[in-house]
Amino acid sequence: MKKYIYSLMLLIPMVFASCNDDDVTVVTSPSARGTMTDNMGNTYEWVRIGNLEWTTSNAKNVESMLNLQYVDWGELEDFFTDAEKEEIRSEYAPEHGYLVTYEEAVANVPDGWRLPSDEDWKALERELGMTDADNVGWRGDGVASRLMDKAGVEMALSLGGILRCFVDNSGDYSYKFDSQDEAGYYWSSTPVSHNAGEEQLAYFRKIVAGVGSVERRYTSANSFLSVRWCRNATN
Repeated sequence: MKKYIYSLMLLIPMVFASCNDDDVTVVTSPSARGTMTDNMGNTYEWVRIGNLEWTTSNAKNVESMLNLQYVDWGELEDFFTDAEKEEIRSEYAPEHGYLVTYEEAVANVPDGWRLPSDEDWKALERELGMTDADNVGWRGDGVASRLMDKAGVEMALSLGGILRCFVDNSGDYSYKFDSQDEAGYYWSSTPVSHNAGEEQLAYFRKIVAGVGSVERRYTSANSFLSVRWCRNATN
């Protein structure tokens, strides 16, 4: 019996060592901080997480969503009223930035920065403890909460919602703005391969209030999503 207990005691450290070898090192705070300015003069803070530096608020340098029009009974109508436009400028944009299409997101990145690729997002998620970053759908329980937190890693992803473009069988188009303060949608620069003639698609990330996981999927390039920028860590 003593020999059995002694053998078991020898195995216990080996079990813990094995577990420790598989542990994921989780970043709990930025290793550096700074500020940057976009082409419109807006100033943003950035934080360094792993080998990348990320802006900590959503892009505000493209206001095209304010000028959207849709087809209503064959006539073009403004999507937002003048009062709604002013509310977006004064209340929505300071907290959530502006929602933009994929093409606008790619075309309006400040010098020295980039629209994060799908791989950039996965690198960030892995630094925060995600072990299933390559999967499609909801992954990384607890990671979304860390991305939304203004403390900790200080990314402070906001819940600005989404603005979708819809086209009916007659070719008329309209928009739907929803999920503000409920979900945040963020572009990646990575397009999705598709057959010629089909609409352009691209990967994005989605976070939802009260949900710890991060969704990785793709959507139409005509959708309006939020934008963050990143760059390789500087000296």
